[in-house]
Amino acid sequence: MLAGKEKQVAENKSESKGKEEKLDGEIQKLMDSSKELPKKKRRFKKRWILIPLIILALVFFVMRILGGANKGGFPVVTDELKKGDVRNVLTLSGPVSGTDSADVTSGLHAQVTELYVKEGDKVEKGQALAKLNPHDVEQALALAENQVELAKANREEALKNAQSSYAKAAQALQSAQADYNRKAELYQGGDISQADFEQAQSALKDASAAMQAFTVKGGKVSVGDSYDIQIQNAEKELEKAKDKINDTTLTSPISGTVTRVNTKVGQFADSQENQKRSLFTIENLDTLELEIGVSEYTIGKISVGQKATIRADIMGDKTAEGEVVSISPSGELKSEGGTERVIPTKIRIDGAASGLISGITAKADILLEEAKDSYVVPISALISQDDGGSAIAFVKDGIVHFSPVNTGVESDISVAVSPKNADDPYFAEGSHYITTPDSNITDGMPVREASVTDLPSSGGAAASAASNAESSASSGAGGSSGAAAGTGSESAAE
Repeated sequence: MLAGKEKQVAENKSESKGKEEKLDGEIQKLMDSSKELPKKKRRFKKRWILIPLIILALVFFVMRILGGANKGGFPVVTDELKKGDVRNVLTLSGPVSGTDSADVTSGLHAQVTELYVKEGDKVEKGQALAKLNPHDVEQALALAENQVELAKANREEALKNAQSSYAKAAQALQSAQADYNRKAELYQGGDISQADFEQAQSALKDASAAMQAFTVKGGKVSVGDSYDIQIQNAEKELEKAKDKINDTTLTSPISGTVTRVNTKVGQFADSQENQKRSLFTIENLDTLELEIGVSEYTIGKISVGQKATIRADIMGDKTAEGEVVSISPSGELKSEGGTERVIPTKIRIDGAASGLISGITAKADILLEEAKDSYVVPISALISQDDGGSAIAFVKDGIVHFSPVNTGVESDISVAVSPKNADDPYFAEGSHYITTPDSNITDGMPVREASVTDLPSSGGAAASAASNAESSASSGAGGSSGAAAGTGSESAAE
């Protein structure tokens, strides 16, 4: 049966070829006859010549397709099965920033009097960036110092008064005690009345109570904690004032590069705070980080230590190597109103060698899977099978043969494949397969192999006819001058 099919295919090809040659001859005769027309009439008949040429070209095109599909086999584009590499790469973009970054702000309502750095300058930790007017802060410091001295003076005055009062109370107690002792003896002897005795007793009690009102520590009278608290509060305010004096010199909290200067001489330092901007931004640009959001559906394929290739417009054709250094333990919404979540992931880059700068957007290509020295075909070559598997349509001697395959690593356009049956006679290096099988392709059907340039739309007398027609139109328009040239152009356009 197979031999009969092959014989029929050969006969169909021969018959189709004869028809094509005959049609080519008819078109060529018509072309030759058009060239023999007198030049003076050619411009007027040109449009009538173009119309049948175009019609004949279209007829030839349709007959060639139908002839190929019905007589010589359905035309298909094939390629040779070859080995190669397939890489499954995840590409994501995100902002580039320094690995260490610090914003310098100031809450002082003081004018900037000096700027010591500009954007791009490298600075060390603690290096001065700017100077603020210290006038108001110095006044506040002097006031704070005075408040401390006043609080201490108040305590000393209170201690002095308390000591004096304590001495008087002690003397009063001593006198009351002596008076009580004397009257007690007299009362016992019946020399004074009970009322006089009770009066002396009451005076002693009052004097004792007055003494108990004083707090004595280490033999010294204390005025209580209130004065000490006042001094402590005043000293705290003094420390704040001293800090503000130090804050009039703005310094860098880290070593790095000045990437932003958002102030100038004459501006108030706290004006940027109201605008939620820092006065200076310092970043460590020796090592950069690219932050990307990896989909929750893909994050399982990403791990710390994974390599990445970094690309950006600023780098031109160059790339840089990166490494995944951190994966956030929690996700966040990819977009407002959506449900998909992404996991923030950081990739570290050698900034000094990459040519990247902070603040731009870059792309990271993360290699997820790779298959080397495998049979590779376009994804479009796969045919879905009823069992859920895939197959490739091989072509041998003009007949289609479906071969079930296992699929492996897949990129955007290609996939690694292997035969499901180890003894598959058609799955072999160099075998021809259909690159994009039509839905009408079936196992065992006859086909005609062709490359892209062999397809009906690019060859034969049709192309020659179109070329000659264009040449004729150009001659008609360019062969005359003035109004005749304009007419020729319009005719060609019509």
